[in-house]
Amino acid sequence: MGAKPLSRRGQVTVGLLVIALGFGVAAIATIHLVMPPGKAVLDPVVVLISGFAFAFGGAILVVPERRGRTRASFGALMITSVALLFDWVAFGPGEHHAKGGVAHLREMSRHILLASGAVLFNLMALWAWFRARRMPRNRSIKSKSVAA
Repeated sequence: MGAKPLSRRGQVTVGLLVIALGFGVAAIATIHLVMPPGKAVLDPVVVLISGFAFAFGGAILVVPERRGRTRASFGALMITSVALLFDWVAFGPGEHHAKGGVAHLREMSRHILLASGAVLFNLMALWAWFRARRMPRNRSIKSKSVAA
């Protein structure tokens, strides 16, 4: 059996918690961006972009369903954040190749997969923005145009 869907109050609560988590992660990443470089396990830019993706995902839950264009815009922002994340990992600064033999082929195949994922997410983000722009401002407009 499936779980019952969240009530509106539950959606807003979870959305606000996810927004707070996303902005908290982004704030921590921003602190690490301005600090002198050290031995970081994760790239702070990746963490910053991930925090924004979480925040935009939470915003989708907070905005009422009747505000379709606003929800679609937050969805487009979330997908754009993921696309930027892939772009940064695939094309950003840093080591992208290994030296010699089988390790070189393995690293090249990883880079090709990351680059193709980045291109696909960029196309998905572009599609999401076109879709968000084409949506009516609220659902009542769409239902009136169908009835006419």
